[in-house]
Amino acid sequence: MDKRLKLFLMVAVSSLASQISLNMFQSGFILAMSPLMMMIFLYLFRDLNPFTACCWMALCSPMLRFVIELSKTGELEDTFVYVFPDVGFFFGFAIMFAFTLNKLDYTPYHRFYLRIIISDFFGNCCEHTLRVMAGLTTYSFKTFYTFGIIALVRGLIAILVLIAIDFYMSLLEKREHEENYKQLILMASTFESEVYSMRKNMTEIEDIMTNAFALYKDLDKDEYPPELRNTALLIAKDIHEVKKDYRRVIQGLQDNFLSDFTDDSRLSLSDLLKILSIDAERARTLDGLNISFNSSFETNYLIQKHFAFMSVLRNFISNSIDALSQMPQGYRGEIFLRARNMTKEDKAYCVIEIKDNGPGIPEDEKEYIFVPGYSTKFDEETGDINRGVGLTLAKDLITDQFDGYIELGSPPKGMMFYLWFPVDKLTERVNSYSNYSSSIASEDNVEQYEQVKKHTSDKEDMA
Repeated sequence: MDKRLKLFLMVAVSSLASQISLNMFQSGFILAMSPLMMMIFLYLFRDLNPFTACCWMALCSPMLRFVIELSKTGELEDTFVYVFPDVGFFFGFAIMFAFTLNKLDYTPYHRFYLRIIISDFFGNCCEHTLRVMAGLTTYSFKTFYTFGIIALVRGLIAILVLIAIDFYMSLLEKREHEENYKQLILMASTFESEVYSMRKNMTEIEDIMTNAFALYKDLDKDEYPPELRNTALLIAKDIHEVKKDYRRVIQGLQDNFLSDFTDDSRLSLSDLLKILSIDAERARTLDGLNISFNSSFETNYLIQKHFAFMSVLRNFISNSIDALSQMPQGYRGEIFLRARNMTKEDKAYCVIEIKDNGPGIPEDEKEYIFVPGYSTKFDEETGDINRGVGLTLAKDLITDQFDGYIELGSPPKGMMFYLWFPVDKLTERVNSYSNYSSSIASEDNVEQYEQVKKHTSDKEDMA
């Protein structure tokens, strides 16, 4: 907020507060709310010059009171003598408040309290002196005793209000920080998934570059046209540039973003599920879907590799939301996530059960769901099909990062997955990128990959 706007707000509100007052024991002397408001604003707007701000109060507050009193009495001279001493309070307060600035400052609270009660007392003494000079009252010890009580009480009220304001602002900042951190966790988990996938792809890129260069050398014979040989070399060079770009992107993400969100700290399972619930709610609202998300857990594990863990869960939840979006309008979709403790072969597991009541997957296609390229997201109107790698990536993350595995359930309707995480790996402190598999389309799944490509092509031909 601009300083001039702050000054205007302080003077306007405090001057209006002067109309909330309590008549005291002497002619014209009132106990008004304006000094209390002025103290609060001086603390909140610490970048304002306190002496200047109080001087403006010395002009505006008595002037407003003078106008109001004059409208009631119609006596110009008597009203001026009656109201003018108010100026003494604000100038006295300004002088003492500025004088104690270097000694007491604004913090901690007890120093600011001491500062405002001294300034309040001195300001009342200045105002009382002007009233004595105007013949409106006389000096007495009881009067100054009363000024001391007023300063103590009014200062205490100001401090209590300021403590309440600071507490409320701190609570808002904490909530905002929590919301921002949740967003950063989601972003970091997304980036980590992408980096993981890019690292896997770099192996395949390396193979393509090697094969292209080998082809270039094999074509170094007279029976092959020079243009063919040069083309193979250009392919090798281009692939090499792609590999360098991948490396630069990965390094940039790690140095400029992921370095601040490493797996050196742990997040509880309950916190991750809250973040996941917020993410699911945002996706549901964004797409206008009628979907509910519910989660529960038996043990609140502290998870070390929380980014990878969150990436896995988000992939499955996103897959369920996408599946439910294909249901008829008005259909109430449900997604359930439950974390259970299981023991298998004398080994402790945290088993994450995820299920939905969506359309499910045909029995003859279930063997392909973790193969890269498989997707149920087929648009019959446009013929577009999503080349899905989400579940493949999630499966690889579970295997490589946690030494876990996935089982496919058979619910009456929809889909159900069981994600098995060994407890010792779930809470283990390790490097996020210590292991990763060779490539999405490795030699072990080339045959399945080709079948999925054929399956996908059949869908496109039908379109």
